[in-house]
Amino acid sequence: MKKGILTLILFFLIAMITIPLTTKAKTVNQDKVEVEIGLIGSDHHFVYKIPKHLHKDMPYTEMKNGIQASLANHWKIGETRYEANKSDVSYTFYIQDLFQEKQDGQLKVAIPYRHLVGMFGEQDPIQLRILASKLSKWTVNTKDWTALGFMEPFTFLSEREYVYEGAVQELLNQRVGHFDGTIQKSQLLVYSVIYFSFMAIQLLACLILSRRLKRKVIKNPDNLHQFRKLNYLYQLVPILIIVAQIVFLVLSGLITAFGLYFSPGIDLLVIVGPVLLNIILLPTFFVTTESEISRELNNNSL
Repeated sequence: MKKGILTLILFFLIAMITIPLTTKAKTVNQDKVEVEIGLIGSDHHFVYKIPKHLHKDMPYTEMKNGIQASLANHWKIGETRYEANKSDVSYTFYIQDLFQEKQDGQLKVAIPYRHLVGMFGEQDPIQLRILASKLSKWTVNTKDWTALGFMEPFTFLSEREYVYEGAVQELLNQRVGHFDGTIQKSQLLVYSVIYFSFMAIQLLACLILSRRLKRKVIKNPDNLHQFRKLNYLYQLVPILIIVAQIVFLVLSGLITAFGLYFSPGIDLLVIVGPVLLNIILLPTFFVTTESEISRELNNNSL
């Protein structure tokens, strides 16, 4: 009995200690302004996530216009929008001239922090999150990211993340961030060869499996009664090849690297083309095989 009472008291004390810490952590997190910069593909954007209570009585449209006016001092702004979430408001600004140089795998971006975050209080906490291609290598002001206080969280997708947390004043002291990037061409070439080789693998798999399906049914016409099941079974490997190709495309970083290396339009063709071709190959072979089986069985019966 005493042991049970002591356990309850212990849990009560732990709860009393952790609740204020949790509340404090939530308060700090809610007070923080989050800014995201996208240096990926053809999607160049700035996203501001501002807690609702920091707006005070300022309308969302007025906040959007104020940030846009500051950004327009240095960049050409395209589409803009805002979205009210549960605890914050997300403002997205698409930048049309973000890159100063984007040629032959060499990338240069200059970001004056005064125009980026100067609209907030100098002592306000801020999180600056930068998305870059996994197949690109970047330095800031000729220094490594960690030397400037950036962390690099692990990510599974095509993007590499760099995250900076601190006061607005700390960013303003750096004045201008000069981001110099380079596409890792050797790695891009190797991954591209692997990605495009999925088309040859798919062609070979469809050719072999469709022929096997045809032989199986022609040699034993009784299999025709379960032809639908056999057809799906023989298509399983080509479907898995398509899934593997898409997974490789996403995880390797080719989506963002193609968008940075090629001009708009060509990058979409290179990204979507091989997957689309593999999808087309699947029904092309097996529908043709089904017609051939039907024709040969009719000829044999005659």
